Amino acid sequence: MITTPIIIRYAWMIVLGLNFLILGCKSDASTKVESTGDPAIDALTQQINEKPDNADLYFQRAQKYMDISTYDRAILDMQKAISIDSINPNYYHLISDAYLDYFNSKEAMNAMLKVLSLYPERVPSLLKMAELKYILEDFDGSILTLNEVARLDPQNGEGYLMLGMNFRTLNDTLRAINAFQTAVEMDSGLTDAWISLGEIYEEKNDSKALKYYESAILSDPKSMQALHAKAFYLQNHDDIPGAQRLYRSIITTDKSYTDAYLNSGLLYLEMDSIDRAYEQFDLLTGVAPTYFKGFYMRGIVNEKKGDITAALKDYESAFNLNNKDKKVQDALSALKNQIN
Repeated sequence: MITTPIIIRYAWMIVLGLNFLILGCKSDASTKVESTGDPAIDALTQQINEKPDNADLYFQRAQKYMDISTYDRAILDMQKAISIDSINPNYYHLISDAYLDYFNSKEAMNAMLKVLSLYPERVPSLLKMAELKYILEDFDGSILTLNEVARLDPQNGEGYLMLGMNFRTLNDTLRAINAFQTAVEMDSGLTDAWISLGEIYEEKNDSKALKYYESAILSDPKSMQALHAKAFYLQNHDDIPGAQRLYRSIITTDKSYTDAYLNSGLLYLEMDSIDRAYEQFDLLTGVAPTYFKGFYMRGIVNEKKGDITAALKDYESAFNLNNKDKKVQDALSALKNQIN
């Protein structure tokens, strides 16, 4: 039950409404945007023009703006939505995300403080606050918030998952394991908790890691992260065929999953299957043209094949994408010296 006195709570709601009404008035002109070329956004804009007092339409459009990383527009839309409906907790969650992605952590935190002033015992909002504190590296604050979640909802697996994340970051391995195990006992569908357990046990060179990775896949067979975790484990424990089968499965399912191409190519390279390695790195440069490692690794293969011109071009591409990587610097410098 919410403990905030009713009179204080509703007085605060009135203040919030007035504050965001002012913000909303300032942003009215900005919320009526011209055509963006995005059909979904343009359709919502048309609906907003017809129903300018519908807060949920601004919320929906803000979500679309978030999808295309247009955070300033998302913030304006959420300010407008909150000026219309200042007690919807989901609105504060989204504007907090928008502020955080817009590199304004202070306002992201303020948004969560506001929603928790309205609903101090709302578990989803407490979890959101704990996540924000974790991102901002306030680990003690995050843990305290999660302890409150555990008090209010002792069976909340997500809270224990986040506790585990905090403890792991603080290098408190024993408490991290306990938290992750409690999380999956309460909710076996928490794939991230299974993966984290696998990673911890792999770091301990304990074969239980494989069991946890397999449990992660069982919890969500469509999780590319779970499949990749098991594949990487097999790769590091000399089951190359098994790892390659999983990498092929990942690539078939999600052609944009870059690590599968990279690791598969590295395995082929270790096996001296130069042409197969080239194929994987070439595909990687196609699906991720701004990822420097694809060009760097393709350069290595081209150099092994004796195609110095192609190798130089690849190293230069990798350098242009990331000129601070030491391996890229050394490869490019060595090849230039060889040519000269």
